[in-house]
Amino acid sequence: MKKNLSLQTKITMLITGLILVSIGISILFVGKWSLDNIQKKVEENIKNVSLILASSPDIQRALKEKDSTKVQTSMHELLDRLDGVDIITIADMNGIRYAHPNPDRLGKRFVGGDEVKVIKEGVSYISQAKGTLGISIRAFEPIFYRKEQIGFVMVGVLYEDIKEFRTDALITIFGFTLFGIVLGIIGALAIAKRTRDSLLGLEPDEIVYLYKENRAMLEAIREGIIAIDSKGKITLVNDYAIKILNINNSNVIGEYVLDVFPTSRLLEVLKSGECEYNEEQIINDTVILTNRVPMKDGDEIIGAMASFNDRTKVRRLAEEITGVRQIIQALRANTHEFMNKLHVILGLIKLNEIDEVRAYIKDVVKEQEQVRFFLMKKIKNPTISAIILGKLNRAKELNINMELDENSYLEKHYKNIQNDKLVTIIGNLLDNAMEAIVKKEEDGEIYFRIEEVNDFIEIEVHDNGIGIEEENIDKIFKRGFTTKKDEGGIGLFLVDKSMKQLNGEFFVDSKYKEGTSILARIPKEGKI
Repeated sequence: MKKNLSLQTKITMLITGLILVSIGISILFVGKWSLDNIQKKVEENIKNVSLILASSPDIQRALKEKDSTKVQTSMHELLDRLDGVDIITIADMNGIRYAHPNPDRLGKRFVGGDEVKVIKEGVSYISQAKGTLGISIRAFEPIFYRKEQIGFVMVGVLYEDIKEFRTDALITIFGFTLFGIVLGIIGALAIAKRTRDSLLGLEPDEIVYLYKENRAMLEAIREGIIAIDSKGKITLVNDYAIKILNINNSNVIGEYVLDVFPTSRLLEVLKSGECEYNEEQIINDTVILTNRVPMKDGDEIIGAMASFNDRTKVRRLAEEITGVRQIIQALRANTHEFMNKLHVILGLIKLNEIDEVRAYIKDVVKEQEQVRFFLMKKIKNPTISAIILGKLNRAKELNINMELDENSYLEKHYKNIQNDKLVTIIGNLLDNAMEAIVKKEEDGEIYFRIEEVNDFIEIEVHDNGIGIEEENIDKIFKRGFTTKKDEGGIGLFLVDKSMKQLNGEFFVDSKYKEGTSILARIPKEGKI
């Protein structure tokens, strides 16, 4: 029975083969480049040396004077600072040498036949020819004295030396190649082993089975699941998540999470390493409840995952019952106010003051109709109207004059702003204003405004109560802070939490014993 090769063996063989092919190709290109580069470097060097010699004023003057000794001396002074050349010859326009490595050849004609161009045309060039010392690569440079050509300089390197340079380069390349092959094989073995270990020793067919099992499980769960790696790229997403997020392209694996799900907060979890549970979000007009957790390998964060459920229906029901404390207080105040009015009517009837009863009822009805008409016309949202009406009646109970700004206006519904959060904000701000007035034990006034201003909803509450001491202004929205003995300091904390969820901001102005003004600004598109 034929036994399949293990994953580790396959990886080792594949990597080793790739390394051998890659190194073989590299040798060809690197070898050719090195040989060409040696030739190029040699040519550049001899050309630069020839230019330096031809530009030397001492050599120019000595050649003009046809003083061979001075030419030789000046040349050697320069050569002491130069290297990488084998031959230097300086000759006049007749090809007679005035400088040469072999002093015996001074005064004799130049050999090689490739000097004609520099004598006749006075141009620089590189050639290859056989001279008295053998075949060499030679750079020619004309020598001028006061703009008149008086000779030339030839700088050369013997071809045997160039072959030696090339041989040394090839030996070095092959040495590194052999080292690379050995290192590559060792690396292939290490990579194969590490790959196997990272896969928990599983073979490919076992991984495929686990993957299919995992996908089936993800699709069976009626929750959206999305996961990212340490770079913020999506590594996993199930069909339920695609449906909730309304993603047009179902193939989002490998996409950057902010391009697909901008409000996922997975990058924040990836950075902080902290879990976030039961956080609300609004996605495509749907309220969802999200849990986010980092994924760790030991102490290292390697990704993050979010699971979320559609909570729109639950939210709609919750909006009917959330803010219960505020609504109950409003109803109680309203009931209490009408009980007082009924007691007045009953008393007048017992006194047989029928005309007074009629007049009083008309006044009450008129007053209520004015308030009701104002709220119905200006505040389209019935839940917000109810809380405002309740707070008006509560203010009357406390003998506080509560003024509604005539410019107040609110639409019935904002798709990204929940009623319960507005109830929490309005109710707690007005409650705190009334409590501040009661503490001062003087006649109190409250000014209230809720209005759409450009792209924002503004809620303003001003009172002439006890105010806030300067050192406490930054603390009033913190959980647990309170100046009351029997309270837990939760009201303004809930206001602050609701404002943050709606991307809102506060402006607080308060003077102790004079009063407080709070302005809350909420963007109409106030997404959580």
